[in-house]
Amino acid sequence: MEPTTIGILGTVVLSALLVSGMRIAYATALCGFAGLWILRGYGPAAGLAGLMPFAESAHYTLLVLPLFIFMGFLAYYAGITRNIFWTARQWLGHLPGGLAIATIFGCAGFAAACGASTASAAVMGKVALPELKQYGYDDKVAAGCVAAGGTLATMIPPSVIMVIYGFISEQSIGALLLAGILPGLLSAVTYSIMLYARFKVNPALGPPVTGITWKERFQSLRGTWGIVVLITIVLGGIYSGLATPTESAGIGALGALLMALPRMGWSNFKDSLLETARTTAMIFAIIVGVLIFVRFLAFSGMPSAVANGIVSLEVNRYVVLVGILALYLVLGMFLDGIGMLLLTIPIVLPAVIDLGFNPIFFGVLVVRMIEIGLITPPVGLNVYVLKGVAPHISMGDIFRGCGWFVAVDLVNVAILIMFPQIIMLIPEAMIG
Repeated sequence: MEPTTIGILGTVVLSALLVSGMRIAYATALCGFAGLWILRGYGPAAGLAGLMPFAESAHYTLLVLPLFIFMGFLAYYAGITRNIFWTARQWLGHLPGGLAIATIFGCAGFAAACGASTASAAVMGKVALPELKQYGYDDKVAAGCVAAGGTLATMIPPSVIMVIYGFISEQSIGALLLAGILPGLLSAVTYSIMLYARFKVNPALGPPVTGITWKERFQSLRGTWGIVVLITIVLGGIYSGLATPTESAGIGALGALLMALPRMGWSNFKDSLLETARTTAMIFAIIVGVLIFVRFLAFSGMPSAVANGIVSLEVNRYVVLVGILALYLVLGMFLDGIGMLLLTIPIVLPAVIDLGFNPIFFGVLVVRMIEIGLITPPVGLNVYVLKGVAPHISMGDIFRGCGWFVAVDLVNVAILIMFPQIIMLIPEAMIG
């Protein structure tokens, strides 16, 4: 049997295991080891599988993952999340759909201190949903705002997904993190415009907040100093070149710790450490399992065959790009973002580069598609997380509430393809 055929069969078997419910770390490691055994024999397969967990994960750049995750948990206990939402509420609450818009900007602000979208959705669900419910906002709208707003953490730095893409593609993690700033802000602004228009047409979705004075608005700004400090430390250090992403993450985590210590007891501190350890262990388990499978694919020659097949297509390169992004839209309905990246990027990225696309530009687009997958059925992780926070809202209502945001997301992807400068402006300024 040809190695390429074995690679295709391995991918089919892996897909079947994932659909059956097996965890992606175990399924990929099992299929990868079995494929290596068939192609290279038991000894080399065992050697590769035994060495890879350390050889591939003991990278200095991957230290940013636990540091960013820890910073996010500490930011929550420091009260940064509630302060950001309250400030947005005071300044935007008087608009049609003001509380919903405030939720989006609250999510965007917290995203600057938390690199995980599911954590952002869970935290903002606890903060924003009670306020939205108190003012009588439609459940579908409220849930959609929190679930979709949580996805901004995958784009706005510090983003765990961006770090993993940089690790796989061997691109500058600092440039990737900076490349996500403007697309992330674009998402927040377009979400808000959509909400403003919906509430303007149908005020019954929820009332504006009245009676807020200018004095109260300016007083609320005092609560934003924490996030301003963290953004300055992390992004300022990366953009100026004074610190690497890993060093900036370490300083940011220390800053968040100093802010959180006066407000958290030993129990909260222990919980933040445990949650950071659990999340990091899950991510690294997926990385190790998928890398074993990717090594099997490399020996099979399947990625090269796919890349050559894509490049040889006699169509406009943007048609190919849209086709690849559409594939991510489908995959996002069944796979989590990290697993999707690790499985697909080694296969499609060589073809994308051969077509003349910048890998940083492509990475931001892929992360954008992953964002959409977080709020689309049947495996919309943010929706499941939010259901745990808000058991009174049905899964169907949450998914329906996300529908408007998915439509806006697709428009945003088209805008980014047409105007790649939105992605590349800040990274190119940093390099220049």
